[in-house]
Amino acid sequence: MSRVFGVRAKEATWPLPTIAFLGGTGRMGVHLCAAWSSAGYSVTMCSRSKEKAQVIVDSLLSGAGYQGKASSGSVGEICVPPSPAVGWKLKAGTNTDAAEADMIVLGTRFDAAWPLLEAIAPQIRGQGKLILDITNPHLAWTMGGSSGKKGAALLPKDGPQSSIEVHKAKLDDPTARWAAAYKTVYWSLILPTGPKNPARPGVEVFGDEAALPAVCELVAMHGFQPVVRGGCDVAADFEGGTMSVSRFLGNMKREMFQGEKLSVGW
Repeated sequence: MSRVFGVRAKEATWPLPTIAFLGGTGRMGVHLCAAWSSAGYSVTMCSRSKEKAQVIVDSLLSGAGYQGKASSGSVGEICVPPSPAVGWKLKAGTNTDAAEADMIVLGTRFDAAWPLLEAIAPQIRGQGKLILDITNPHLAWTMGGSSGKKGAALLPKDGPQSSIEVHKAKLDDPTARWAAAYKTVYWSLILPTGPKNPARPGVEVFGDEAALPAVCELVAMHGFQPVVRGGCDVAADFEGGTMSVSRFLGNMKREMFQGEKLSVGW
């Protein structure tokens, strides 16, 4: 069931989590930080350089939006349109500041995410953090410093075949709650006022049962529709970014018979 932008679910009994976005100055980072701030969340845009994030935060808070190329020079620009930012709780921070948040978002390249999480692991283990993994090992990257490898070349041959399972195993924290979302959503569709295409609001979500309510609310609070696929064990089936006939036909079938309208389908 869809919800009104920025309005909490009636069943919500938990406080809104504070959010820290690792990779916050990238395309998804800037767009989601703006959208979540607009929806009422307290968000820290994290970067190796706080000054770099501060320039973007200042522009967003001024109401001017933010336009620019992704820091890596990858194809596609950051394009948050001008939007009133009165009341936004958005700030800049370093990657180490992420340890202070209730929810930590892994929003970098897949191969860059674990080193950042590992650096703050001593501070977050045992703290019951909610970790939202939006990385995707199945996408080919041409970003600065990337090998350009994808899929099987990045995932362990004898281990988990999804990013969330890899990161969950490496952190090895039984108190952490894990979820994944936004795997197949273009950054340009995520605006401070809601989906750019309201007719296709679906965002696939999967993860630990204890993490799903807060993450589904997060998706709904900025105007999208969470579509729950299951636990972390289904990740290999739903986080891929490679076109396939079976995925395309499966999404078409769900749309025709179940009414799903994913914001980006395969």
